[in-house]
This record gives sequence, structure tokens and C-alpha cells, in this order.
Amino acid sequence: MWLLLHGFTGSPQSWNRVVARAGFDNTPLIPFLSGHGPDWHGRNVESFESEVSRLISLATSAARPRLLCGYSMGARVALGLLARQPCLFDAALLIGAHPGLTDEASRAERREADANRARLLREQGTAAFVTAWEDQPLFASQRHLCAGVLADQRAIRLGHDPEGLARALDVIGLAEMPNYRPALASLEMPITLMAGALDVKFSRIASALAEENAHIDVELVDSVGHNVLLEAPGDVAAALMRVQEMVCR
Repeated sequence: MWLLLHGFTGSPQSWNRVVARAGFDNTPLIPFLSGHGPDWHGRNVESFESEVSRLISLATSAARPRLLCGYSMGARVALGLLARQPCLFDAALLIGAHPGLTDEASRAERREADANRARLLREQGTAAFVTAWEDQPLFASQRHLCAGVLADQRAIRLGHDPEGLARALDVIGLAEMPNYRPALASLEMPITLMAGALDVKFSRIASALAEENAHIDVELVDSVGHNVLLEAPGDVAAALMRVQEMVCR
């Protein structure tokens, strides 16, 4: 059974176009990350590691083979699950994954950037934040997508409580994530790192991580940027099925 983790400002609905194209053996588990969804107060956590603990508790109910996929923030949290409980999952697909910051200067810089984003959310609300968030160069490749797909994504984002998203940045943002790179290098289950070929930063990160562990494969998706989930759901679905078939052989 698959556990699928969405990215920042996403939701379980962010997986709809992937799920529609995939042939899952079981209905996947697709939870909200902390800070997201209408009932985010009930899932409020105090640290990145407590979010990992919460999702580990959820994952233990999944049937074997137990498979894990996350996108962006979801991929970072997924790395926490793999690092904490390496025997819990049989394989993983991580999309746009960052292994964690390695020095305090980078951590302080990112913490300040996320604090500014959280301040925008709290002072001006979700709509103003989403407009600024979508204007990042990281998402420029999405502009060729049809208006309906982009409208659906924007509706998901606008549906979040600004305080919830701010809290997600405060608690499970990149600055609060441990450095999982050493743990990732020692994992022995099959791991696929996927990135859009137009997303140069995360393509390079994936390739560098694969050099450190023979169990890691890299899959770059042509003509796609950071949000492979949105831009190429068919490629994500096909990758999920390849992982599932490999484990079930």
C-alpha cells in the first residue's frame, strides 16, 4: 500500500490526477500534512520530528508491501520516515527531494525567509501569499498548463487557513528539518529520486545523492519543472507502478 505525501500548500487532492492514471493494488493513504486542511488544529505538531512520528503511526496500519512517495515538503517529511524507521517501507519514490541543510548559516537564512513568508500569511492572508508563492521562478514552467489545471491548484491553496500554512513553515519547513543526507546514504531499500529536468537545482541534488548510495536511482522528466506532480501526472503514475511492480516481483 502506498503512503502519498503532498507538498506545501497542497492537499490529498493534489494527487487526484496521478491516482486516476495509476493502477494501485490498494487505495493509497493520502493524509494532510500538519498545518494543512480544514482540521489542521487537530493535527498540530511541535517539531519536524513529531510530524515524522505522527505519520509513522499512520503508516504502520498500511499493508505490505509498504511504499512511500512524497513531493517537495512531503518528500522531505518522507525522508524523515525513512531515516527513523528504515525497515518500515519496502521502497520509496521521492519527488523534488531536499535531504536537509548542512550548516547553520544556510539554516538561519532559510529560517528568515520562511519567517517572512509566515508573516505575509498572518498579516495579509492566504490570497496575497498564494499570489506571491506562485510568482516564484521555481514554478515558471507551469505557465504552459491549461487554465483548468492551474485553477484547481490555486483553489487547493486558497482553501487553507493562513495560520495553518504559517504554522507549517514554522514547524516543518526546510530550516526545521534535520540533515538526513547521512541517513539517506545508508538506506538499503530501493529509492527513486524524481525531478523535472527544467528544475536544475533539484536535478543536481538527486544526481549527487544517487552517487552516494547504489540503491538510489534518478529519474528526470523532460520539459518539466519542480512540480512534477502537477506538470506530468502520467510520469509520476508510471514511476509509482514501476516501483510497485519491482517490489511485488
